[in-house]
Amino acid sequence: MTHMNNHQDFLKFEAVLAHCEKRAPEGSLFSAMEYGREMQFFDGHNSLSVSGHILADMLMPSAVDW
Repeated sequence: MTHMNNHQDFLKFEAVLAHCEKRAPEGSLFSAMEYGREMQFFDGHNSLSVSGHILADMLMPSAVDW
């Protein structure tokens, strides 16, 4: 079961990162992470924050609810 949760967490992280990349000034991964931290989607360990998880749930289709 943990494997599925890890995979889901990875997909959530990717969805939020892609969202940030579209909005970051340079559109680079580095600036996307910076933007994500500024918007508090990522914490100091580059993991999704509570806000990041909420954003991921909004970005991702609910059909992918394992």
